[in-house]
This record gives sequence, structure tokens and C-alpha cells, in this order.
Amino acid sequence: MYILSNENPKIVFTGKETFVDHEKNNRSGHLGHAMVECNDGSIIAFYSNCAGECGRLSGIAGHSMFGWVEYKRSYDRGLTWGEPKILEYTHEAFLQGVFRVGCEKAVCCDDGTIVVFCLRSLGQYFEPYDTPVCVLSHDYGETWSEPISVSDERGRMYDAIYREGRIYLLEFCYSTEKGFICAEEGKFYKIFASDDNGQSFYEYTTIPFNTIGHAYGNMICRPDGSLVFYGYNEKDEYNLTALISPDGGKTWGEPFKMPVAKIARNPQVGYANGMYILQGRSENGVNFAVYYSKDGINWDQGTIVNNGRIGGCYYSNNMTVKGADGKERLLMQYSESYAYAKTNIIHAWIEID
Repeated sequence: MYILSNENPKIVFTGKETFVDHEKNNRSGHLGHAMVECNDGSIIAFYSNCAGECGRLSGIAGHSMFGWVEYKRSYDRGLTWGEPKILEYTHEAFLQGVFRVGCEKAVCCDDGTIVVFCLRSLGQYFEPYDTPVCVLSHDYGETWSEPISVSDERGRMYDAIYREGRIYLLEFCYSTEKGFICAEEGKFYKIFASDDNGQSFYEYTTIPFNTIGHAYGNMICRPDGSLVFYGYNEKDEYNLTALISPDGGKTWGEPFKMPVAKIARNPQVGYANGMYILQGRSENGVNFAVYYSKDGINWDQGTIVNNGRIGGCYYSNNMTVKGADGKERLLMQYSESYAYAKTNIIHAWIEID
């Protein structure tokens, strides 16, 4: 347990446990931590099940997408979980040898449709990316549709929000043909939207700033309707690149630097009980840092809640969960090394009193 704040409210990192034990089978799972609450009250959490002997870089076994996606369901607000199921589209793609697929975000629509967004890699391990797709379920994850095109631009989807009948999907439209960190002019983070519960998508807005040196991204819709974008800049790791839209993404203010004292690679922002939580990989990519804020803009100095091994840990996601007592808390899911770049999947909680 780590106390992030003793002030009002008190914020505690607690309840860490192994959600998926990949070590027992010499498997691994880095990205692909989509989570979603269904209309029947259950929660579905996705994760990657990948080979432990393949690696993105020479000698870094386990850091890859060489595998498929599985998921588990909880009927008691994330306290216990059922047996794993395979997301068949991702397994079929792996067997066909064309794409390696990861699922980083998912939403539930008002009519109960679950929409899971799929990154498709053309490489053996991670990059380069193809165009993204989604799969739908109308029975809370029992069966899934054929893949549906989300965008005709190659890239990676970093976040998805469902609000007032519309899906907002954040994609960095950069194929990574020239490396993971953006090295091409004229590549942008864009938001694609769907007004028919994931059946079709259209380009909604472009987030206007120079993306050279950037990768990763996240966004959050604040209670006043404003949308905040957060981008990671390899050239300025102690500051995220941030932009604010006062009208839900239609127009954007100027980009500005948002200090993060312990770095936040692959930033993930959540909101619960009136507080914002930011989590991300820290210095050297081997530590996991958690920050808190009252406005989603100005963050504390951060707390290191896990110390890992070099090789790339702490790809993550979070989701607000309301308990039986009506109190909100944040469920965090992330990858943690058990042997260099081979990772298990961990669950932990942020309690806000």
C-alpha cells in the first residue's frame, strides 16, 4: 500500500494482486489492457497472451505482440474474476500470420453494445501498424462481430470515450514505418467518432500541434464538458504535451507543457470521486508512477508504486468502478516484469476517501 495523499481527500494505492499469471506458462503480455463495464453490471478486462521467447528487440524476449487477446469477466465489481476466454478475431489473425492484434480500449454504448478497438500490427513483434478496426458484441462479450473499419489511416488507437450517444476514438495516425517515435512531418493525433454504436466511424477533429518526437496519448472529458489531450514527448519527458478543447473536441487551444515530475510514458488518466489520477511508466521505463490532481492539469510530484526490471513494463489502463456502497474507486491494470521483459498482468486499486 502507498499513501499518495494524506490530505482531503486521502488517496491510497492498494490491493495489488496478480490478475494473469503468465510466468507459469512462460508467456507474456504488454499492451492490450482494454476494460469496460457492461450494462448488466459486469466488468470485462482484456489482456494479451503472447510468446515468452519472442522479443521486439534482440535479446528482449517477451516484449512482443506475438500472440492473441483474452478476457475475463467479473460480476462483483472487480473483486473476483471468471475463467479466461479467447477473443477469436485476434486468435484467427495470429494463426493466419497477417496481423498481430492488441486491444487497448473498449466502450459500452447505451443500447448495451460493447465496442473493442483493435490495433493491428504488420510486424512480427509490434510495429509497423496497419489501419485500426473494432469488433462488437451485443450479448456482453459472449459473441463478437466481424471486424469493422475505424479509420483508413494507419496508426494506433490510444483512447476511447463514450459520451451522450457518441464514441470518441483517439488515433495517432502514424504508421511507425520510420520508428515508434514520430519522425515524419504532417502526422497527427485525430479523433474519430461514431453515432451508431460502432457500426461506422467518421473523422471528427484533428488535434493541432507538431507531433515530431511524440508517441502515446490519452484524453479525458471533464465534468464541464471540456476535453483534455495528453501526449508523450520523448524529447521532453518531464512535460506532457497538453491541449484543451472547451467544446468536446470541436476546437482546441494552444499546446502547452504539463509538468510530470517522474515522467509519464504511456500516460493514462482516470477520474473518480472528484479527483484525477494519472499513471505511467517512469524514469528509464522500469518504474510505475501515479499522480493525482484536482483539475486534470496540475499534478502532484508523483509516487513510484512499483519498481520493475528493464525491458519495458507498465503498459496500463484504468477504469472507474462504483462499489455496492456507491463509492467510486479506480481499477488499474498493468504489465509487470517477472523475468526481464516477460510480464504478468497486475490489478491494483486507487481508493479516494
